Amino acid sequence: MACAEVPLAGAVALLALLAGAAHAQRPSVSPAVDRTLAQRGVLPVWLFVRPEATLDQAREAVLSAGGRFRRESAWLHAVSAGVTPGALAALRQSVLLSHIQPVARFRSPLPTPVASVPAAPRAPAADSRDSAYGPSAMPFRQLNAFGLVDRGYRGAGVRIAILDTGFETDSSAFDSVSVIAQRDFVGDSLTPDSVVRNEPGDAPGASRHGTAVWSLLAARVAGVLVGIAPNAEYILAKTEDVRSERRVEEDNYVAALEWAHSLGAHVVSSSLGYLTFDDGFAYTPAQLNGDIAVTTIAADAAAQRGILVLTAAGNEGPNTRTLATPADGDSVIAVGAEDSLGFLAGFSSRGPTADGRVKPDLLAPGVSVWVLDTQAPGGFNRLNGTSFATPLLAGVSALFREVHPGLGPMDVRDALRRTGTNAATPDANRGWGRPDVLASASFPGGIVISQPADTLLGAVTPTFAWAVPAAPAFALPMSFRLTVSRNGPGSAVALDTLLTETTAVWRVPQRPGARLTFAVRGTAADSATLQVTGGREYITPPWADLLVLDDPAGLTIRDIRPRLTWAPTPVSSPPGPYRYDVEIFRADNGVVDVRAPGLDTNAFTPSADLDYNTPYRWRVRSHLGGDTATTESRGVFVVADESIPAVTLLFQNFPNPFPNPATGRVSTCIWFDHARSGQVHLEILDLRGHLVRRLVGGFLPAGRYGRPAVGSAGQCNADLAWDGRAEDGTWMPRGVYLIKLQTPDGTFFKRAVFLGPG
Repeated sequence: MACAEVPLAGAVALLALLAGAAHAQRPSVSPAVDRTLAQRGVLPVWLFVRPEATLDQAREAVLSAGGRFRRESAWLHAVSAGVTPGALAALRQSVLLSHIQPVARFRSPLPTPVASVPAAPRAPAADSRDSAYGPSAMPFRQLNAFGLVDRGYRGAGVRIAILDTGFETDSSAFDSVSVIAQRDFVGDSLTPDSVVRNEPGDAPGASRHGTAVWSLLAARVAGVLVGIAPNAEYILAKTEDVRSERRVEEDNYVAALEWAHSLGAHVVSSSLGYLTFDDGFAYTPAQLNGDIAVTTIAADAAAQRGILVLTAAGNEGPNTRTLATPADGDSVIAVGAEDSLGFLAGFSSRGPTADGRVKPDLLAPGVSVWVLDTQAPGGFNRLNGTSFATPLLAGVSALFREVHPGLGPMDVRDALRRTGTNAATPDANRGWGRPDVLASASFPGGIVISQPADTLLGAVTPTFAWAVPAAPAFALPMSFRLTVSRNGPGSAVALDTLLTETTAVWRVPQRPGARLTFAVRGTAADSATLQVTGGREYITPPWADLLVLDDPAGLTIRDIRPRLTWAPTPVSSPPGPYRYDVEIFRADNGVVDVRAPGLDTNAFTPSADLDYNTPYRWRVRSHLGGDTATTESRGVFVVADESIPAVTLLFQNFPNPFPNPATGRVSTCIWFDHARSGQVHLEILDLRGHLVRRLVGGFLPAGRYGRPAVGSAGQCNADLAWDGRAEDGTWMPRGVYLIKLQTPDGTFFKRAVFLGPG
């Protein structure tokens, strides 16, 4: 098929359009790339690949541009590469890429324990376990891990991956540890080896940090140092090069996470942080929102794939917003440090994240922690840092998972948070505090309140019900303490009872409008405890719900003996059932026209006629034992007389005085009967006789005026209601005014009391 010929002008326009489209596809580039590349000549960068392109295509683009391929990440859909200025120039034009930024690089070596932090005060008195655990017993006590360890839980069946500087796997402290895989990601990125201990060419002591971290999890030196989860299976990833002249790169971290996932890791412990790097590149506090740093994105991706990821919050406290990445991840447990007495360590990094989330998540001992130290004369030492709080918390998380292997990472996080020492008031310094792992394992799903289901109670003798999902056998049976308090003036505990069941009915009738709060404290058979509150204020409803003639606006009816019905609010027996008194009373003066005491049904019909043209209200008094509560109709009802009146009358206005906050009425209703057709004037006067407002002026046929139509809601005709304003719309001062009705049958007056604008 022959192609259509394109005019020259059209061809130029088409070329311009294509050039613009290509430009729009060029990747964005971090400003730090050009700065750093100008100083160094070769720069490792992250190349984020567009969704429609493949990682293989990106790898080929790197090689074609003259760059050196380093790693790829399926989770990030990105590759890392070393690029020269020429290679970068070519890659900046690639339609395969969406963004280019430096691979993060530390300005200084990985933070080591803070030597300037003073030693912690003496820990609580040692117990008999210290003969077996020696100085390493303190974290077990602080985290209540002995409660699980004494029941035989040591992390069996749990795979823990550790990302750090290296590990002295030949140390006798780890002779009985199961290491299922190890990999050195620091060397040649294309051919990582399986040796994670120090080797020739490594910096002296490079493995010190990682070995100390691992010892808190897995070491077994009787009477000296015992790890929290020595029976776990370990995956060891050497990701950090501590030599100051070498880079510490994020791509090692990301690659190690993906590798650990491929090996079935359940828990990742990462005592690492990435924030400020060489040559001007840094994550700003505004970027710590969980969505920017590549390590954060990768750590969250690991959590989404079922791995519990714990990472050190950092050692940059006490200032706020001093977290390092990936501690800002929303699915990552950021671990802060405290001392053996529970005081927050001054160096522990603080939150919150840039988007206002509470960080750190949890605390663990991180001051003067007893570890295996490859550079200490005796082989052991007390060190400081969130680096050591993190593996301790990873260890108790492994114990938790051993008890509850079916729970996901967020379930574990939430269970630990619920038992934290700061769980009631989590903040950006302590997060949820130090968890109690025995309580977390005993109450893995917390105490779940099922009743009351709403803030408006469904009964005057309320039912409280709860459940403890997935409680382990060693925690059963449980007992519970239910406390209920009445709020408001004289607030006090009204119910305090011990139970073995998870349901309780409070058989004391609560007054309508009573405001209650409650708490349930569970105690497991293993002595672990957890307390929860209802979280809200609960209100007792009226004892009777009026089903008819209860419109706040009022109603006009024809039936002179209306049937009154109501629904009782549920009540237990005893003290139920209810007995009732019913009264129908005049709205203007409160006089009771009908009274029916001692009813045992929920309906009543008067045996005598009610008066026409009279505003009525009605009420039910509900009796339970010796207590009584009254429910009144919110508006009036009137039995309308639709016949022509025999005489002319001006009825007393209502409400009076007005406005009436109790009923919400801001105006007063004026009714009158007009017996003979003729000229009628209805006016509001002040006490000196001066006209304030004219409501009617002219000819009216005989009839009854001021009422709404029969069956309609409302108390009066809006045209015959006065709201306290003069003819010109200005408010009159509060006081007494005259209602004047002038008719062919005479002139009539009533007094109205205005309380001022409502």
